[in-house]
Amino acid sequence: MTIPAKAGAKTGSEHRAAAETPYTRRARYFDSGNAFNIVYPEVPPASFVAERDAAFDPATGTALIPCDQSAALGLPFPATSPLVLASYARIRAGASLTLHARATVVLGYVIEGSGRAVQGSDAIDWSTGDIFSLPGGRPIQLASPQSDSVLWLVTNEPELAFERLAPPQPSEGLVEAAHFPAATIANQLDGARAKLAGQRVAGLAVVFASERLEDRRNISPTLTLAMNQLEPGGTQTAHSHNSVAVSIAIQGPDCYSMVDGVRKDWAPHVTMVTPPTSVHSHHNRGKSLATWLIVQDGGLYYHCRTMGFRFEAVAAGAI
Repeated sequence: MTIPAKAGAKTGSEHRAAAETPYTRRARYFDSGNAFNIVYPEVPPASFVAERDAAFDPATGTALIPCDQSAALGLPFPATSPLVLASYARIRAGASLTLHARATVVLGYVIEGSGRAVQGSDAIDWSTGDIFSLPGGRPIQLASPQSDSVLWLVTNEPELAFERLAPPQPSEGLVEAAHFPAATIANQLDGARAKLAGQRVAGLAVVFASERLEDRRNISPTLTLAMNQLEPGGTQTAHSHNSVAVSIAIQGPDCYSMVDGVRKDWAPHVTMVTPPTSVHSHHNRGKSLATWLIVQDGGLYYHCRTMGFRFEAVAAGAI
């Protein structure tokens, strides 16, 4: 039985045409057959040797040298990993470098030299081996008055670029100026070594945080920063996690990593990327402590309850 339409009633097609607006024309629809088949380029297990070499070359002068693999990642902005950008900074004696990082956090590790970081009313005097953190979004002046300096700088600029976000105002941000002197870091590592002896943990590490983020045990809401060490002859157990690891080898002759079954030899002060979810382990075949600094986007995964850390079984002969 067909019920006739009431006089003046619109058919379905007429209704759609009548309701069309500039906003409905922007709308797009997918279904369960085509909505979840997006393929992104994987994060490459990169090593940035040329960038390290440029940072140590006096001819470079005063410059910021990004470890950029945005092309491999398919991103329209500089990035070392989808959420992290690492760079080297070389500052000539008597010169300064001003950073304008569109980020919530700027992390600095002093590879060599001494100087001062100034941001507004905050001033941190740094020297070799020190670590410092500052909020992004405001200019940071790095000055090296006495001698040439080389620093390793890490930000979450790709994270904000992805969302087209601006850094928070100083009164609203959680990241604050903090300074971790080299001597204190060494003491903390010694204390951690004594405390963790004999325990099955992910490795010997000191994790850095600031007062505002003490409860989260992170240096920023999304980034985690840790100094790791491995005894001579030691092996860090194979493991995996959902966060990426962007690392710099500080000390590690005769050290290497195994990443998904592929050996990656370390080189002094080279930035290395360990892809997310990769099965990886670290190996010290030298006669001195191996030391490396790691930045992960772990804060994001901790917040989402998806860190996914696990120890992994490795096939015999793989290491």
